[in-house]
Amino acid sequence: MSKMFKLTSLVVGLAMVLSFVAVPASAATIDELMAQIATLTAQIAALKGGATATTATTFTRDLTVGSTGADVSALQQILIDSGYLDIVTPTTYFGSMTKAALVKYQKENGISATGYFGPITRGFVNSTVTTTTTTTTTTTGITTPGVEGSITVSANPTPSSGQTIREGDSNVSVLGLKLEAKLSDISIQRVKVDLGTSSVFYGKLFTTISLVDDSGRVLVESPLNSSTVVKEDTTYYITLSGFNYVVAKNSTKVLTLRLSAMGSIDSTYDASAAYGLLIPANGVRGVDGAGLSQTGPSTALSRRTVTIDSDALVDAATLKITYNSASLGTQQIVADQNTTKDEYAKLPLLTFDMKAEKDNVTVTDLIVNITRGGVTTTASGTTVYLMDGSNVIGSANLVGTSLTAMTATFADDFVIPADTTKTLTVKMDVVDAGTDITTFVAVVTAGTDVDAENSNGTAVVETGTATGNTISILKSGLQVSLDSNPTIEKVITSNNTNSTTTVTATFNVRVKAFGADVVLPTVASDTPMFAKTGATNSFTVYADGVASALTAYATSTNYTIPSTCSTAGLTNGCTLAEGSEVLIPVTYTFSSRNVAGTALTAGNYAVQLIKVNYGATVTTSTFMSSLSNWRSPSTYVN
Repeated sequence: MSKMFKLTSLVVGLAMVLSFVAVPASAATIDELMAQIATLTAQIAALKGGATATTATTFTRDLTVGSTGADVSALQQILIDSGYLDIVTPTTYFGSMTKAALVKYQKENGISATGYFGPITRGFVNSTVTTTTTTTTTTTGITTPGVEGSITVSANPTPSSGQTIREGDSNVSVLGLKLEAKLSDISIQRVKVDLGTSSVFYGKLFTTISLVDDSGRVLVESPLNSSTVVKEDTTYYITLSGFNYVVAKNSTKVLTLRLSAMGSIDSTYDASAAYGLLIPANGVRGVDGAGLSQTGPSTALSRRTVTIDSDALVDAATLKITYNSASLGTQQIVADQNTTKDEYAKLPLLTFDMKAEKDNVTVTDLIVNITRGGVTTTASGTTVYLMDGSNVIGSANLVGTSLTAMTATFADDFVIPADTTKTLTVKMDVVDAGTDITTFVAVVTAGTDVDAENSNGTAVVETGTATGNTISILKSGLQVSLDSNPTIEKVITSNNTNSTTTVTATFNVRVKAFGADVVLPTVASDTPMFAKTGATNSFTVYADGVASALTAYATSTNYTIPSTCSTAGLTNGCTLAEGSEVLIPVTYTFSSRNVAGTALTAGNYAVQLIKVNYGATVTTSTFMSSLSNWRSPSTYVN
């Protein structure tokens, strides 16, 4: 069939459908006819390839939440095209989504970010975006032309009934619609929603309703008022339309209805659970590939109710504290920032997040607890800083009655805007670092360590804690790191009786001397740099994740220190000059059988490097003992 023949047939079909519109019909019949008209028009446009129109838009009035009209649509199109507004098509209604998008647009263009489209923003837009070229293709996106189908509509399990909506809440998910298309793609174009039998729903409680897809994209948003809500008999309804959402043949999609509450709700409705959303029979309508209207559900879905909380949104404010993965990992650091090489300025101890929800939260006091430990407690902290990025938002002296448990109290107020997260870092000046290791751990705990209030000055609900990693400090020694991930391999040898597995784990360890020259013990030393047994043992073997003693089995370790480490004047050791570094491949080997021939318990075995020994007077570095990246992969031994 030629494209021209198809086009002619469709035009004739459109004319026939239009001929019926003039005949009095019920609202449902007119809806079906209009759906067919839209489908035929879409198919004609698809065959023609769509149309391109160029329009000039000049804004002449201020726009704000609640505004409606063609200029609102034009503004929304600009925000959509700029990537600030994530809706499918303009709606003519200026709602909360449009305001939020306009705020982003204003920020990006150096305009006061109020979300109000006033003279300044209007003048900027008129001078920079005066002509909009739009390519319109009115196809519904159906890929099964000519095929009849059906749609099954049911309630999605989430969100569940009983969602709490407080005054000032925005875009709370209330009812999910599970849509299943059968035999053909179905273009969903209308959702009719039962709001109940009381005008209180839109007169006292809720301001807007929106429909979003499973990615959170807004398909349609509408105000709730006497112009959009229609009363049929004793029930109030709103019909959401003006969108095309295609559910592919034999697939299931979920659309969700969301509500926004009024900024002030009378206490009469506090704790009420009588209001909600219901989809009546045939409340969802779509068009299949044959252009036929398909509706669902066959019977009304149960009403999904919400619980009203008339308390102001401000009273529901919360503050949540969590650990941020940008925190400095467990490691050993040499304090070498001055001539005596025993100080470290602004040592980062902890990075954490503080998230405010429902309202702006003001933190009035924040206490950071710092625990000191290690081989000695020579090193100490002095000034502690609270950092917001590179900005110092507070500083405090480290105090305490115990050398091992100290606190820093920040009394300068700072604000976390509603529904945003502020990432903060605790840093500390360190002095008097010694040749032995001192460790520091920082902790912030909600409630115990934080005083915070909402914008009315009332204390907020606080949750969470953030604990930093153990940071080891000394004034001279080795900086130890892995040059690559550990590896493991096994070799199986057999005789007439049984087989033996030899497992070898390899670690490529990079070491650098800081603060002074550092002596590195060789394999022949009484305390090797990488020992295989005793108190200075550098390795732990894990069997199925549990530490396993291999004292009865043959083990060995081997490493060679590069010749750039000087052996002059030393036996079984070499001197790594200050500032120099070397890469040392280290192996640890064990056998699956002991001398008596008894085999290890079968399992998955891995090896972790837990300790490095160095110095003329032996110092041990153990920070890596709790780090998973210092453990080899596992291999099965039986």
